[in-house]
Amino acid sequence: MEQVYAGQSLFITGGTGFLAKTVIEKLLRCTPDIAKVFVLIRPRKGVAPAERLQKEIIESQVFDRLRAERPNDFEAFARAKLQAVAGDITTPDLGLSAEDARLLRACVQISIHSAATVQFNEPLEVAVEMNCLGALNVARFVQSCPGNRCHLHVSTAYVNSNRRDTRILEELYPLDFDAHDALKAVTTASPSELERLRVNLMGTYPNTYTLTKSMTEHLLVREFAPNFPLIIYRPTIIGASWKEPMPGWTDQIAAAGAIFLAAGMGVLTMLPGDPRNVADIVPVDLAVNSILLSICAKIQAHKSSRVSQEPPCPMIKGVAVNKPMVVHCGTSDPRQNPLRWRIPCVLVPEYFRKNPPARGLFPAKFSMIPTHQSFQIQWFLTYALPSSVYSTVANKSGHPGHIKNAAKLWQLTWRARNLVELFKPFTENQWIFVADAAEKTLKPWATKDFWIDSHEIAWERYVMNYCVGLKKYMLHEDVIDVDIEGVNQTQLALSTGRILDWDPDHHAISFPGLLSDVAWAYTSSRKPGYTKSGLLGRVMGLTGWKEGVNHEASHVPRPHVESIGGLRNSVLESEVVRAAIEERAVAHGMDIDDVERQAASMLTTMAAQLDYKSVRKFGWLLRKVCRNMYDQIHVDEAGLTRIRDLLADRRGSVVLVPTHRSYVDFLLMSYVFFAYNIPVPYVAAGEDFLHMGSLTKLLRESGAYFIRRSFSDDPLYSAVFRAYTQYLVSRGHTIEFFIEGSRSRSGKQLHPKFGILNTVVDCYLSEKVKNLYIVPVTIDYEKPLEVLLHQNELLGEGKIRESISALLKAMPIVRKKFGSISVKFGDPLDVKQHVDATLARAEEQEVFVPTAAIVEDLGYAITDALIDNATCAMSHVVAAILLVYRQGISKQELVRQADWLRLEILRRGGRVVGTQGRSPTVVVNRALELLHELVTMRRKDLVEPAITSREQYPNMIGLGYYRNKLLHWFNREGVLACAYHALDAFSVGPGTSSTQSVSSHSEDAGVDRQELLDGALFLYEMLAMEFVRKDDPEADRAHLVEALGQLETRKVLVPVSSSSSRVETADGAMMSLLSTLMWPFIDSYWVAVTSLFALRPQGEVTTEDLLKRLQWLAETMYHEKLISFYESCSGETLQNAMALLERWGVLSGRRLPSKGKRNVNMPAVQLLSLTPQYARDGELEQLALRVSKFRKLPPGVQPATTSETEVLARLPALSRM
Repeated sequence: MEQVYAGQSLFITGGTGFLAKTVIEKLLRCTPDIAKVFVLIRPRKGVAPAERLQKEIIESQVFDRLRAERPNDFEAFARAKLQAVAGDITTPDLGLSAEDARLLRACVQISIHSAATVQFNEPLEVAVEMNCLGALNVARFVQSCPGNRCHLHVSTAYVNSNRRDTRILEELYPLDFDAHDALKAVTTASPSELERLRVNLMGTYPNTYTLTKSMTEHLLVREFAPNFPLIIYRPTIIGASWKEPMPGWTDQIAAAGAIFLAAGMGVLTMLPGDPRNVADIVPVDLAVNSILLSICAKIQAHKSSRVSQEPPCPMIKGVAVNKPMVVHCGTSDPRQNPLRWRIPCVLVPEYFRKNPPARGLFPAKFSMIPTHQSFQIQWFLTYALPSSVYSTVANKSGHPGHIKNAAKLWQLTWRARNLVELFKPFTENQWIFVADAAEKTLKPWATKDFWIDSHEIAWERYVMNYCVGLKKYMLHEDVIDVDIEGVNQTQLALSTGRILDWDPDHHAISFPGLLSDVAWAYTSSRKPGYTKSGLLGRVMGLTGWKEGVNHEASHVPRPHVESIGGLRNSVLESEVVRAAIEERAVAHGMDIDDVERQAASMLTTMAAQLDYKSVRKFGWLLRKVCRNMYDQIHVDEAGLTRIRDLLADRRGSVVLVPTHRSYVDFLLMSYVFFAYNIPVPYVAAGEDFLHMGSLTKLLRESGAYFIRRSFSDDPLYSAVFRAYTQYLVSRGHTIEFFIEGSRSRSGKQLHPKFGILNTVVDCYLSEKVKNLYIVPVTIDYEKPLEVLLHQNELLGEGKIRESISALLKAMPIVRKKFGSISVKFGDPLDVKQHVDATLARAEEQEVFVPTAAIVEDLGYAITDALIDNATCAMSHVVAAILLVYRQGISKQELVRQADWLRLEILRRGGRVVGTQGRSPTVVVNRALELLHELVTMRRKDLVEPAITSREQYPNMIGLGYYRNKLLHWFNREGVLACAYHALDAFSVGPGTSSTQSVSSHSEDAGVDRQELLDGALFLYEMLAMEFVRKDDPEADRAHLVEALGQLETRKVLVPVSSSSSRVETADGAMMSLLSTLMWPFIDSYWVAVTSLFALRPQGEVTTEDLLKRLQWLAETMYHEKLISFYESCSGETLQNAMALLERWGVLSGRRLPSKGKRNVNMPAVQLLSLTPQYARDGELEQLALRVSKFRKLPPGVQPATTSETEVLARLPALSRM
């Protein structure tokens, strides 16, 4: 493709129009080596063609993508490639100057005629002048260009619309009249004769546009020389772009766009026509690709015909005429991907109801009415009668306001009826435009950049993107763009759109509408042939149900499920279980049979009993619950396709490792796999769910197996678990477990637990499977189900035990709305490759690598993938902004700040779901609705966290949960910002460490880069428990150096003019945000360090008691205004601080001897005390001051001192610990 256009000069008419403008953009972006594009532009009064080229083409938004790709030279590049030529297609020789004519004849090698009048109801003489005479004038000129290799004439597929409801082939059908005679008659007719001619010529053509386009095709084949390479290109209804140059791009309100916008504005609510008919809309980027591929194919075919003997030319009236290449570009051919009208009928009003236009007149609604009589009745009742009644009443009342409004209503009714009459021929009828050229001739030329396969289009998404484009480009409203991920199509796209809602386009009768969830549950996860077996399946088959259409993904075969007896035999007779049984029998002096019964009981309690009848019931129930609670489930289709391929090809066992933020995680993977016709996974669940009656049975039969929270002290249980898990993996079943162990109560990623992962990896190392693929799955919630419970648990309240009574109490939750869910699948981690690479490195370094090290590396690789695939929602963004402005922020400023932060997340490679195609105000309002328990509106538009009393302070923990979702994008920059603030406030004298407090102020502006990195590295190491990563100091420093470079690249920090080794802040807003994200954690660690003064000289305290005291001290400090952030009272952060202090050697622990028999589920009691180094004066104070330096001090609080006495004096609560 690129080579065909390289060095070529093109001549294009209609360059300021929608289609030609997009052709020009595509040429400049994808074939930059073209020599020149000459654009014929008609001069306007006072506006020269060159000026129109600049304003209407080069400055058009169609080039926004190319502008972004070529930020430095776009203008120069565009001006070098494009040249305006003054002319008019309705005049002989196109009205060209002699100089321009010579230039074009010398240069033009390819010509495209796109200029035309596209008004359906244009007067006949005007349509003939533009569409017929204009095309003939262009044809005569381009034939006079000796180097012209091909001419493409843009016609329309509806040139044969006088043939109703039929298949149209890519050929010229004979007219009922002679085109030349008709042309001559129209151009010479008097005004009185024109009406008679219009009636005679129109016949069954719907309008003058299609008539004159049809005439033009017949005129051109006689005008062009018999062997001239001519293409007649027939697109159907050209609509907004699917993905190029931007999803949803359009710059005209015409055809389908006019209908969609009128419906969205509330002007048009109905059209005549069958909603099951094909709406033959073709995205403009597909149309452009088809044009450029057609030219390539024709040029190549013309080259070949010169070598071989040319076929004889067809004859008309004894004269040889041209045999053009006719190309249909549409989507009605059954080999393609037809869009039916019922899809936009549902989606267009739905989008505009959720995102009402600023100038909308009425709420959007739209329908199509199949019969003419029904349409007329409904039109009369909806439009004519109300308008007439109101007009009569207004005139009778004589009220000027009512009379004026009645006139407006009549005007709107007239406009709506005009739209109906214009589009009625195309909605009441249906044509199948056979696309042989696209299927046979063009496909060999298609590439990734020049795609023409309409199966790449997900029509539901396309219609939504079209509405977004109308709102953004036509109504000029502030709308968040649809990114390219929003149009990446897979075979599963249709399933995703219907994961919660029924597909209105799947079935021809009402049966599924009556039992939609039953039909969905029955047909999901079925192998082919289900309509020929079973009562319900046969009924569905008889009523017209088609297997494998739309919502049904292709079937992935399931592994065989062994009987209970076979399972017990395989697990209990395994070597590891037999060894554990014998060991327990000897250790406890028990009979082997008794121990075997214990092991069998453990397995019975643990094991799943998968039954797809129960899975279907569970799927049916979850579908109803999820539809009630969630707006949408965004599924990463490309990632899921990779899993389907792995399971279908049986390349190895698959292990799913999702993030764990909610109990919904436990259900979601099974639901998604069931919906996408993939074998449901076996899910490792806690024994907490064993006491929920019939629900426990349903969970077990849906794939759940139940394990204790901790069983390291029970070798027999550990052996049964290990054998059972490896049994599942070795037989090809997909298993799922949570590497974090428990739900994250703070919204952050937790450090990996290696127990189950070790069991799974050992299955490969012991050669029970040929390979393993571990798939990280990141699940993100717009509003987590348990966030209010989490905030209370983090403040020390007990966890609610899972039970039937607790479930019943929680039932009202299903009537609340929780936004959307995002499910992202990471690249499968190939365990074989990972192990082989690790062992190869170890062999090179001549070191031994234990299994634990392999598992640890793999665990952190999984965690990294989970973090990398994370997304966020506007609820997280809004919460972060509100925690910066705790005293309140105006609604308008909140929208501005939230959109700014959203863009900053995108700049860092993040993704904010649920925002595309919506205005910043709408998405912020939606976020505030979801956060309504945590925020309050004061006065008219002031938004603030709901913290007016102490009882509401936990809401800051809840908002912190949402904010923490953003940390992995900002934590490295955040520690640099905190270090900068510390160094900026405390100057560093000669010989003083950057992490020590100093009293004198620096005379130089900014801070030293090296000192900044040292300070940030100290913080980054201190907060290692908060931001999960493998311990690697060299990598940490490299990451911080990279983050500092990014801050400088983004002009957040800039070099000081007087010293290149120093930097200063240039973006205070960003530095403030970055610091605010980190300061609550620093306060928690400072509280933890400071609390240790109470352990002097030789105090001991249990871990549990110390955590309670820390939490009490943190809350006391907050109330006494000694710390600034209530989130610093979070139990999870304080617990992490204690763990860090143990790792740093500040605290040491010893186990308390157990008295009597201890419950295996209870952790051992540990006593903590200061190590000798920190029990002495000086060391602990220095550590406390070192941490304190990076804090944000509350107003009125002076920097910390070095004396323990002064610290205790300022913190009287500390002495009571």
